[in-house]
Amino acid sequence: MVGIQGINGIPEPKPERPAKLRPANEKDGLQSTQGKDDVLISNEAQAAAAVARAIRVTQDQSGIRAERVASAKESIERGDYKKPEVVAKVAERISKYLP
Repeated sequence: MVGIQGINGIPEPKPERPAKLRPANEKDGLQSTQGKDDVLISNEAQAAAAVARAIRVTQDQSGIRAERVASAKESIERGDYKKPEVVAKVAERISKYLP
């Protein structure tokens, strides 16, 4: 009679310890995890979630005025924000929000 020797010649895994030496609370080599569920979220998934939240928040902003956005884009393209007096004013306004 022919016996199965594993898949593609790979032998079946053997437990590290014989069954009679395992503690009674182990089943099939795995310890009981009842009541010990954990979730591990990768850094990439957390970053993607943060981007998705930011996109959702910006889409929900009904107070955005298209004419002001267009005006700001034109100013950026002209280079108005590179002028020293504008840079100083922006820095002054931003510094109020920094600790």
